[in-house]
Amino acid sequence: MNIEQLDLNLLPVLQAVLAERSATRAAKRLHVTQSAVSNALARLRQALGDPLLVRSARGLVPTPRALALQPGLEQIMRSLSTLVSEREAFDPATTTREFTIACADYCTTIVGARLVQRLRERAPAARLRFVPLEHLAGSDGLASNVDLHLGMPPKVPSGCRSVTLFEDRFVCMLEAGKAPKKLTLKDYLKAKHIRVSVLGSASDPVDRLLAKRRLSRDIALTVPHFSVVPMMVEHGAYIATLSRRLAEAQARLFEVKLCEPPFSLGTRSTRMIWHERSEADPAAQFFRELVRDAAGK
Repeated sequence: MNIEQLDLNLLPVLQAVLAERSATRAAKRLHVTQSAVSNALARLRQALGDPLLVRSARGLVPTPRALALQPGLEQIMRSLSTLVSEREAFDPATTTREFTIACADYCTTIVGARLVQRLRERAPAARLRFVPLEHLAGSDGLASNVDLHLGMPPKVPSGCRSVTLFEDRFVCMLEAGKAPKKLTLKDYLKAKHIRVSVLGSASDPVDRLLAKRRLSRDIALTVPHFSVVPMMVEHGAYIATLSRRLAEAQARLFEVKLCEPPFSLGTRSTRMIWHERSEADPAAQFFRELVRDAAGK
């Protein structure tokens, strides 16, 4: 017979009846009614062309065909049980899995080095791949081949979960030799500014906050990457308004000065986002905890 024509839900019924030799006890074992067991047996008899179990003074007696089926049926049910109840053990020390993060270079700068260090300590054979945010738009992204998205999205996509990694405030970065002792709002608005355009955005949180006060800044230079900002500030007399964590990391390498902005910009939350498909995956859970640890202060 064609296996596709057989209702495989009937197999646990046959297994239970063969084990119990009673439709009543089989129904109790399966937590169904006796009539449901009887109906299932009737369908199996018709599908297999054999009575399978016949009544006797001691209960139901299996036919030779049923007895021949029983060992294989038990093996199949054990295999199915193992398949659905056991998951492959995950050992960070031996895994060779590649973990992929989509983020702007802002997050790579802040989290990347510490994450690499922790991954080498805990999972030395694992691989790590950073991809640009464009990768999320150009593929199935978090639904298929990206483990995590780190960033500040306006909203969490449907079917995804998220957690705040850290909150940060803004600071201003200026050329060291030309930085005033205190940056005034007048100086800020009069200066030439550099802005990072993420995914081709025409504005950022600073522009939107200024717009609420009916103010605007002079964007003289727009770049696609945060990593080039300190070089431009150092040699071009621009002002950049950046997250504190990023600016402090860059200020250690370039001749720039950091100071407080002349108006309140509040704080911004960087989030870790993942798809529900990986919520219960032990490897993905391990990696999320590793990222959270690396993002800690």
